Amino acid sequence: MQNKIAADLLQESVASPADLHVVIPYRSPQETRAALKYASRLAKSLDVRLRLIDVHVVPYGFPLDHPTVDPRYLARRLRNLAQVSEVPVSAEIIYARDWEQGFRKTLAPRSVVLLAMKRSWWRTSEKRLAARLRKLGHQVIWVECE
Repeated sequence: MQNKIAADLLQESVASPADLHVVIPYRSPQETRAALKYASRLAKSLDVRLRLIDVHVVPYGFPLDHPTVDPRYLARRLRNLAQVSEVPVSAEIIYARDWEQGFRKTLAPRSVVLLAMKRSWWRTSEKRLAARLRKLGHQVIWVECE
C-alpha cells in the first residue's frame, strides 16, 4: 500500500518519468541503506535518478574547503552505500556550516525527498525536517526503518 501511494506521488510530481530526481539525505548508514533499498524497489518501473547527498558540517574554526574529516573517507562511505541500490545513484558531498541549510541549498524547487526514519510516537527531528521541507514546497516520502 505504501509503495502504491509513493509511486502515485512520484508520477504526479513530474510531467514525464525521465525528469524525476529523488533526493536521499545521508543521516546514518542504517537509515540511508533503508532509503536506498526502498527507492530501488520503487523505481524499478520508472526512470528515476537518485541523488544521495551527504552534508558534512564544518565547524566555524575551519575553512569550508578544508573539512575536519578526510574527503576520501566520506566519498568511500557514500560509494559503499550507493552499491546497495539497483538503480544509478549520484553521490554528492556538501560542506556547510549548518546541516539543514546546506541540504536545502542542494534541492531544486519541488524536489522529491526520501527520508528514512525510525518509528516513534513523538515528533522526531526527521519529522520536523519533513514538515519544514513540505512548507517550502518539496514532496517528502517517509520510509520507516528499524
